[in-house]
Amino acid sequence: MSQSELLQKEFISVAELMQLFDISRATAQRLLKSGEVVHSKLGGKIIIPTRPLREKFGL
Repeated sequence: MSQSELLQKEFISVAELMQLFDISRATAQRLLKSGEVVHSKLGGKIIIPTRPLREKFGL
């Protein structure tokens, strides 16, 4: 999926976050743990709203 397609979604997964910013899983986990990237848990799955990403990183 392209960056623009990912950002059109309301929520993305950790794997999609990794693809969006071309980062490793460890870096993605650090960003989530530090609160740098806003996220929620739904069941056992982490979901990341794209609106804060677009606003914070100007995407």
